[in-house]
Amino acid sequence: MRNLIVRSAWVAVVGGTLLLGGCASVDDVKRAQATADQALEAAHGAQAAADHAQQTADQARADVNALSGRVTIIEQQMDAYKTRHHGQRG
Repeated sequence: MRNLIVRSAWVAVVGGTLLLGGCASVDDVKRAQATADQALEAAHGAQAAADHAQQTADQARADVNALSGRVTIIEQQMDAYKTRHHGQRG
């Protein structure tokens, strides 16, 4: 994900530079640089959001695994309870 974002930003920078090449004024170059800076900032922001989403997903997975373990223990306890009490009735 990060590579795609960074590559997209660089493509925008290189593409803008090629379009403005040869006949670019100082203002054109400044605008192109500002656009490139914004693209890189957006890429960094997207990467931070992706990192946060991954951390959230990892935590959710850990929570699910912990709950799954607790359910398994409860199921085992229920099975043991049924076995003990079912035997007394028969």
